Amino acid sequence: MVCPHFGICGGCRSYENYDFNTYAMEIAERILGGKSSAPIAFTSPKQGFRARADFRFCTYEGFYFATNAFGKNERTKITQCPVLLEPIQILIKYIREIFAPLNATHTLRHKLYGCSFLSTYKACVVTFIYHKCLDDMWQEEISMLREHLTHIMQERYTDFQVHIIGRSKGQKISFGSECIIDNFGIYLDRDSKSLLEQYGINLARCSMSKKESLFSQPNPFINAKMLYFLLTTLPQVVPNSMQTDLVELYCGSGNFTIPLSQIFRRVFATEVVKDSIHTLQEIIQSRNIANITLARLNAQESIAALCRQRDFFRLKDVDLDSFDFGAILIDPPRSGVGDEAILEFIARFRVVVYISCAPQTLYDDLQVLKRTHHIYALALFEQFPYTHHIESICILVRNVHIRDVSM
Repeated sequence: MVCPHFGICGGCRSYENYDFNTYAMEIAERILGGKSSAPIAFTSPKQGFRARADFRFCTYEGFYFATNAFGKNERTKITQCPVLLEPIQILIKYIREIFAPLNATHTLRHKLYGCSFLSTYKACVVTFIYHKCLDDMWQEEISMLREHLTHIMQERYTDFQVHIIGRSKGQKISFGSECIIDNFGIYLDRDSKSLLEQYGINLARCSMSKKESLFSQPNPFINAKMLYFLLTTLPQVVPNSMQTDLVELYCGSGNFTIPLSQIFRRVFATEVVKDSIHTLQEIIQSRNIANITLARLNAQESIAALCRQRDFFRLKDVDLDSFDFGAILIDPPRSGVGDEAILEFIARFRVVVYISCAPQTLYDDLQVLKRTHHIYALALFEQFPYTHHIESICILVRNVHIRDVSM
């Protein structure tokens, strides 16, 4: 990748001889104890892979998007960012051209603090953040800007929609939608999609609703490979998965919940963030998905409910005794689980799927899980090229000599 800001911008980490496969091998050898000669590794495109981004602005010597400088507490100008999904790159170019001329779009530029993007190849949500009241004049001009940008984008992408949100203290004004739809199937090659169809996966049903204010996987190409890995591997680990139920902790807005509901009889998914649960509930209702049960619970509350240690009003319409859990999926934050009581609960399931964005915390948590389980498969994903941030999926199966204590 050629980028004039590489090593200057703090978004990427420039270091010599970047090689994801070598780094993946080092991580796999540590986690697997040197038992594997080659981990399952999924690489990312080296440019045009990031579907969301946050910027500030530099207004001296013109008008520029800006990021934090690498290793410095200061901003650095950005004229291009090749790691971003192409629609975001195009929008950055045209927004800068519109805002850059002296005195141009004064109302829109005045006290403009930052800008964020959330995009697919069909739509993009652009959020402008201000340190001022967003008045009627601002709303008129931002509405015209949205029409102009939509017209520009539709010259390249048929039916592309630009949605704009304005944020200021105590204000949030939306022009268009706050959510956009993305289908992970468009990021897979033909052979991968064909294999998923052989497994009975309906790719159209796997489309996801991404909301501007909620977390979503930043690299859709890698997210697609993560889902592909799960959907093709878990049926081998859980041969009768359609007669088995899955419990999912930290489900978010359902990135894994929706696709996995096609290979399990039922899914009981918990999440503590209200907006995430609400967004996932809307998806489930709009698609008439009947085999997903949601609950707004944190990890400790989920355990208390599943162990029948406490009754929750939020579960008054849920019959937990009707579930036959054979597998659990956890996708904790970067800090990992880190709680031995929670890990011991997780170990009660025959199959454990641990999704991690931090190899060190995964390694630490595995020291508890490996007392009762062995690693069936470890896959490593190049979520952020040019950095040491790596995503992993570890599938563990209970050792045969351990008594079955599934929920």
